[in-house]
Amino acid sequence: MNKSNESHGKLHVVNEFDKPHAIFAAIILGFVGTAVTMGLPLLVGSIAESLHFSEKQLGWLASADMGGLFIGSVLTSRLVTRVNRRYLAISGLLLVMISNYLCTHYTTIDPLVLLRFAAGVGAGICYATCTASLAGSHNSARTFSIFLLVLVSINALIFYIFPIIDAKWGVSGLFLFFMLAAMPVFLVVPLIPSHNAEKTDDVVVMDEKSHAVQHIHIPNYLPWLCLAAVFSFYILVGAYWAFIERAGDAANIQSDFISGTLTWGQVFSITGTAMSIWMAKRFGQSKPLLFALSCMIIIMLVLTVEINHATFLFSVFSFSLFWIFIDVFQLGILSNIDHSGRYAALVPASQGAAQAIAPMIAGLLLSYQFGYGAVMFMCAVGAAVALLIYIFVYTRLLKIVPDIADSE
Repeated sequence: MNKSNESHGKLHVVNEFDKPHAIFAAIILGFVGTAVTMGLPLLVGSIAESLHFSEKQLGWLASADMGGLFIGSVLTSRLVTRVNRRYLAISGLLLVMISNYLCTHYTTIDPLVLLRFAAGVGAGICYATCTASLAGSHNSARTFSIFLLVLVSINALIFYIFPIIDAKWGVSGLFLFFMLAAMPVFLVVPLIPSHNAEKTDDVVVMDEKSHAVQHIHIPNYLPWLCLAAVFSFYILVGAYWAFIERAGDAANIQSDFISGTLTWGQVFSITGTAMSIWMAKRFGQSKPLLFALSCMIIIMLVLTVEINHATFLFSVFSFSLFWIFIDVFQLGILSNIDHSGRYAALVPASQGAAQAIAPMIAGLLLSYQFGYGAVMFMCAVGAAVALLIYIFVYTRLLKIVPDIADSE
């Protein structure tokens, strides 16, 4: 049963998804959904060394994983308000385990593409069920900050252990890692609430004067616009993260300086999770999001002018910090609009689609000799479009339900 208490004119609802064990279980499930995406560059490199596939074939395999993630996310968004979420989690985990195990038995491209697609679908179901469950929490800035803190930490762990596994057992060892990592997650599935009582787009607020509880309908186009903004921002993420190392190399920056900066940039990003909680409590989520997107535009425009040691260092550390901010607040705003989780379940699809398209567009710009400045300008445009969308969403929420517009 939901509990509530009055504070500052709003109705704060406490439900099953706010409980620590539910948040913990969703985050652990989310690891299974994001592990392949995080380790994809290393996985592709291992496949190239172990199985000697061509660049085109490696592209098909990478696309199969990301395409499966997209399909799994879309499928989950259609089912998450109607089907027991524990069943969704179990089906995703089984797909991940079975597909990765079978990958160890094939060395030809056709069956591997199908199996990587199936593994991607399973990962997408796990990731989308995770985000949908976390969206049910009513302290979204805190919840998603913890989620991203765990993901950043796991990302660092993956980059450390994958080369060790690959050196000893090759790509089959990596497939088995994904399978074995999914097995203990079954133990936390019972901790995930089976259903969310909030199945509509209505938000619940309390009038400050009359103390009457109001159910205010949020127009359907607002969460869809938020998803479009996620897609646009991840055009920046996909292009920048795919080519910043190459851009540094083209600017004659030493490889040790590049790798060291990228590594410490990841470590530095952890501070963004704690800062996002503080900023949400002080300013709400919308205003820091708009500020962070504005900063991202400036960062990318600096790189369009010149890439050198100073601008490379500045961009990597600034990107790592504001990326965390933006992810927390994007997920938080979407969750505040819709606690049912069906729109949050589409976040992995928006992210995956953009990250699949962005490197292709960036590569096309480079093939026409426009240079890395053009790639960074494309990144700035992606952030600018997201900023304009969120300005519109924020102004609409101020008119419809101001408490949600500036909610923490």
